[in-house]
Amino acid sequence: MPWVRLDPALLRLGLYIKIDHAWMDHPFVRNVFTVSSPTEIAIIRKHQLTNLLYDPERSHADVVAVITDPSVPVQEFEIDAETAQDAEADEQSILKEKHLHLQNVIEHRKAIEENTRTYGDSTNEVSVMMAMANAGQADMLRSASKILSAMAGVIDREAVALSLVCAESRAESGQELAMQAINVSALATMTSKMLNLSKEETELVGMGALFHNIGMSRVPLAVRVKSEEDLSPTEIKLLRMYPQLGKEILEAIPGVPPDVVEIVYQHREYLDGTGFPKRLINGDIAKLARLVGAIVEYNLLSSDQRSPRYMGPGQALSYVYTKLRMKYGPDVIEPFIATVTVFPPGSFVELNDRSFGLVLKSNSQERLRPVIMLYERQASHDQPAIIDLSRERSLSVEKAIDPKGLPERVKEALLPTKLKGYVITGK
Repeated sequence: MPWVRLDPALLRLGLYIKIDHAWMDHPFVRNVFTVSSPTEIAIIRKHQLTNLLYDPERSHADVVAVITDPSVPVQEFEIDAETAQDAEADEQSILKEKHLHLQNVIEHRKAIEENTRTYGDSTNEVSVMMAMANAGQADMLRSASKILSAMAGVIDREAVALSLVCAESRAESGQELAMQAINVSALATMTSKMLNLSKEETELVGMGALFHNIGMSRVPLAVRVKSEEDLSPTEIKLLRMYPQLGKEILEAIPGVPPDVVEIVYQHREYLDGTGFPKRLINGDIAKLARLVGAIVEYNLLSSDQRSPRYMGPGQALSYVYTKLRMKYGPDVIEPFIATVTVFPPGSFVELNDRSFGLVLKSNSQERLRPVIMLYERQASHDQPAIIDLSRERSLSVEKAIDPKGLPERVKEALLPTKLKGYVITGK
């Protein structure tokens, strides 16, 4: 049953209501809830929140029966002096909780801004490093080590790193290969912790991931920029040479660890023998190469919004799990998913109350309960709520949804850049 407009005078305990005002125009954490205390009614009146609706099906039946009975005269719910006094204390408590939800996001956005420059600078350095590698310069290894050292500080802040990789990274023209390399290296390094890899193995997988697409620089640009569906058989064959080309580039440079070359050469091989370039099977493929390969496919699906294959982070992760789990192996796919979380930052999601949300930040302690911007269906305003699901237990994420299927008004409302307008003055 759809929402029904509610006369504020009929506000009662037991009604499941929607406050159809912008989230910052009232002190409540949520716009939708069941009225469970007289103090909530007092707070609604104090703030003159008159745009109210209720859901008859989710409200207490006896209360709905009373307020819809035409024979019963309309009488406002009485608020005595003691309740009004209690409402002041309850409001401050509610506001404090709301402030915690919002402050969590504001601090996270600040941390992202502080690390964005490092991420951008590292991407620029990767472009230089690729040019050095193609020229056969041994200093390329020193440049790669410098890049990985600079990125280590970002990766240590897991929630920030995930947001930068999954939601914030947008390659400038000509920087696509470098951005892919940085993204894949960051995710591989983070996943190495979940795999309990040694320091040496972590360094190898980080460097192998950084070099994974270095052979692409020798594939004609006209082939690289085409979508897979538009490639001719000859162009597909040419594109699939890039791991071999990468191997040749790295082998010509003294000092590149053989394990790094192996990752670059094997990262597009599948356990079932359908990968490329050598159609290797099972134990012939190095575990670290399989990890990098899975991350590469995730990044390709989730990073380029212009691509017809673009899915968004949540949908891309679901695809990797359902379609590629047995091709790369559960032993690398499952730790990778545990690292990026089931609902990565940047994912559009549907919640158990049918509202839409955009994941802003992962919660490392409760990975299924991220911090989201929440958009109420059919709201008369466009200001989403900011909800930390680890604190707001009445809500949960039902599923990630394809951003292509969302109405433009929803995607427009769920823009993280709009957070600058969220300010709480009271605590």
